[in-house]
Amino acid sequence: MPTDVQYSRSLERPGMDRVYAPDILPRLQSLLADLADIDLVCEQELDAVERSEDDESLKRRQIAHLRRCHQERRAPYVAALENLQERIRSCFD
Repeated sequence: MPTDVQYSRSLERPGMDRVYAPDILPRLQSLLADLADIDLVCEQELDAVERSEDDESLKRRQIAHLRRCHQERRAPYVAALENLQERIRSCFD
């Protein structure tokens, strides 16, 4: 006996008939992937500095510089995530 009954998700949970705008999920996935890439590159650069034969004081300066650059690169993506979070919240207000 076939059981492929189709019905609206809003019928599952009354009052939950609002959904995200269609662009939210792809944008969220894209932002998170970009942040993961930025973080990975930073970790690789930090590892390279830590493994280097350079003087410890030079390493500390390089690491501090890498961390500052990392935060600067992440900042626009974090801001975009915060904006997206506000859009998501507005869907349920």
